[in-house]
Amino acid sequence: MAPDWETNMVYFSGLLGRRYPGLCKRVVGVLENHAVPVRFLEATADIWIRDYAPVQVAESRFVKFRYSPDYLQGCEQLITKDEICGQLEALGEIVFSDLVVDGGNVVAAGSRVFLTEKVLRENRTLGQAEVERRLRDAFCGRTCVFVPTEPRDPIGHSDGLVRPLDDDRVVVNDYCQVDPRYARRLERVLAEHGLEIHRLPYLPDTKSRRKIPPATGNYVNFLRVGKLVIVPAHGLPEDTEAVQVLQRLLPAATVVSLDCKELAREGGCWNCVSWTIIHPAA
Repeated sequence: MAPDWETNMVYFSGLLGRRYPGLCKRVVGVLENHAVPVRFLEATADIWIRDYAPVQVAESRFVKFRYSPDYLQGCEQLITKDEICGQLEALGEIVFSDLVVDGGNVVAAGSRVFLTEKVLRENRTLGQAEVERRLRDAFCGRTCVFVPTEPRDPIGHSDGLVRPLDDDRVVVNDYCQVDPRYARRLERVLAEHGLEIHRLPYLPDTKSRRKIPPATGNYVNFLRVGKLVIVPAHGLPEDTEAVQVLQRLLPAATVVSLDCKELAREGGCWNCVSWTIIHPAA
C-alpha cells in the first residue's frame, strides 16, 4: 500500500481550482513551498478525488474499485467514470475491481488497511467472507481492519474518523463527549489490533439537516504527504489544539493549519479533495 508518510506527490481534481480558486491556490502554495509536486486530474464530475481515484497498492500498481456510492443515488451526474484512468496510465498498472469501494474508505498503514463496516453492506450480495477475501487480494494480503461506521453518517468513510500515524499508532476523533458508546466501540476494535490510540478534537455540526452533513470540526481528515501534514482549520479555538497534538505525535513532520471552512460546508476536508501517491520520479 501507499501509507501517507511515504507519498511524495499530490493530485487534485481540476474542478477544485475552478470552483474554489482561492482555496486551491492556498493549498497548492503550501505544497509547492515544501517541494511537493502537484498534478490535476481533468474530466471529473466533482472535487472529491480521493473517492474515485485508484488505490495505490504498490509503487507501480493501482486498483480501481467500482465507484457507485449509495449516497449519490439519483445524482449520477456526480459520479466520475473510469475513463479518468486514461490520464494515469503512465503511473503504472491499473487493475479494475467489481467491489464497490470509495477511496475515502481506504486508509493505509503499511501492514493494515482501515475501512468502515459500510463496505460490507455495500457489497452484501457477495457475502462477508467473499468481500473480505477480495479485499485481501486487492491489498496484497494486508490485514483489513473493519471499524464501525459513524452513526448518522451517510458517507461512511474511514478517513474522517481514524488515521494512522505509523504502523502502530492512530489518531481518532474524540467521540467521548459526542457519542461515548460509539467511542468505546471504535476504540475497542483498534485496541484489539494492538494499536496505540490518540484523540483529536471533534466538534461536529449536529444541527445540520443537510443530506450530506458538514465536516466542520473534523481534524482527522488532514492531508499528509511525506513529512508535511496539512490540518483543516475551521475558525474554532480547537484549530490550535489539533495542530499541537499532531506536532507532538509527529515531531519530525511539518504541521500546517489551513482554512477548510468552504470544503467542510460541503461535507469534506483536505484528505477528501486530495489523492496522494508514491511517484518514483518525484
